[in-house]
Parts: sequence; structure tokens; C-alpha cells
Amino acid sequence: MLTQPRIQEILRLLDAQQRVKASDLAALLLVSEETIRRDFKYLESIGKLRRIHGGAIAPRSSEEQPLQVRSRLQTKAKTQIATCAAGFVQEGMAIFLDTGTTTFAMAQALTRFSRLRIVTNSLDIAQLVAQQSDNHVVVTPGDVRRNDNALIGPHTLEFSRQFHYDIAFMGIGGIDLELGFMDYEEPEAVLRRTLARHCVRSVILADYGKFGHRTFINTLPFSAVTTLVTNLPPPGDYRQRMEQEHVDILYP
Repeated sequence: MLTQPRIQEILRLLDAQQRVKASDLAALLLVSEETIRRDFKYLESIGKLRRIHGGAIAPRSSEEQPLQVRSRLQTKAKTQIATCAAGFVQEGMAIFLDTGTTTFAMAQALTRFSRLRIVTNSLDIAQLVAQQSDNHVVVTPGDVRRNDNALIGPHTLEFSRQFHYDIAFMGIGGIDLELGFMDYEEPEAVLRRTLARHCVRSVILADYGKFGHRTFINTLPFSAVTTLVTNLPPPGDYRQRMEQEHVDILYP
């Protein structure tokens, strides 16, 4: 659908103007406003725009895409990452899985185990593991964030810091050469800092596209993380920096 001339023209105008109106596009492209609204809905679902009343605007680079969009991106890479990371896991371990599409893939990889104690702040991960394996699942308390079914807030942090985990598997918003691991929102950043202090092995799961992607919040310096699992060899300058900070790097 992205190759359709109408869709391409909408994207061209959005790139040039940063904001477009459905009525103007309908008149220009000789279609109904309902057709344009359907185009907007499709383009929003793949992260190309954000719908607003009467039109659409370009997505902000500092804004994380919705979970339903991210879940359709880099699916092969996420599966590869999860398969690699599962090599750290042994029956009987206590594991934390935070919320995200790559940690959801990790949860799928862990369903082949049966005697893990898995703590998570993701309702989706909890449901998956509970329904598809015999592992023991513990869900943190917290406020439900509707766009991704994550549990966040002070109750989540208070509960999470009560335990000591063999491994904490964490997603991340971006990886910057100077600033380290970064996030879009404070709840994720604060939880990940907490988890890094309460585990034997802290594992960041990140596809290659996260390298060089600077987001809003400085979450963790490289030195605070024991392991990075990705799907391709990191760029040379990142690999050198992480080796200096004693970060283990794993990829297929």
C-alpha cells in the first residue's frame, strides 16, 4: 500500500509541511475525506504519522512509536535476539522481564522452560508465560499504562526492589556512544536503573537500529550493564567503547 501514488503524495506533503488536513487532501487528490481518514489510519499504524482532529502531523523523533507499531518492526531480529539471550537461562532461575516488544519475544523463548520464577511488569508477558508454560509468574503492582499494558509507578518500583534476580532482561529506547543506554519515558528508565542494581546479570536486548539513536532520558551508562544482546555486530566504535566498559556483547 505504501507504493500507491496517493499514499506517496500524502507522505510527500506531510514531509514538506509537517501537518496536513484531510479536507485539503481530499480536494487535491479527488477522493473522499473518508478515504483520506483510512489512509491516515494505515499510515499511523506503521508509524508514518500521528492523527489529530481534522488531519495529521509528522511523528516526533523524540516520541516512541505505539506498541502495536513496534511489534510489527524487526520481528526476525527480535526472535534472533531472544534465541541468543535464552542461552543465559537455566531452570530454577529468578528472572525479571520488563515491558517491550523485544522482551515479549524473550518471554516466548522462555516458554520452553518449566521451573523459572519470572517477575514482570507487563500484563501481556505475564499472560503469555502463564498460559504457555509451567513457569511461576509474578506480576508487579502498579498503574496500568493503556497503550502497552505495562505496570508503572512507585508501587512497581517498591515491589521490584524487594528481590534479587539471577537475570534482568530489559529493552531500551536507544544507544548513544557518549550517553549510553537511553529511554523515552521516565518510568522505564527508573525501573531499569533499579533492576540493574538488583540482579547478577543485567541484559539489554536491542536490535541494531538502536545504535546511534539518541532519545530523551539517560537511563544507564555502559558500565552499569553486564551484557548486550543484539542481532548484528555493533559498529566498531560502540564495540570498542563497550569492551572498555566490560560489557559482554552477544549476537547470532
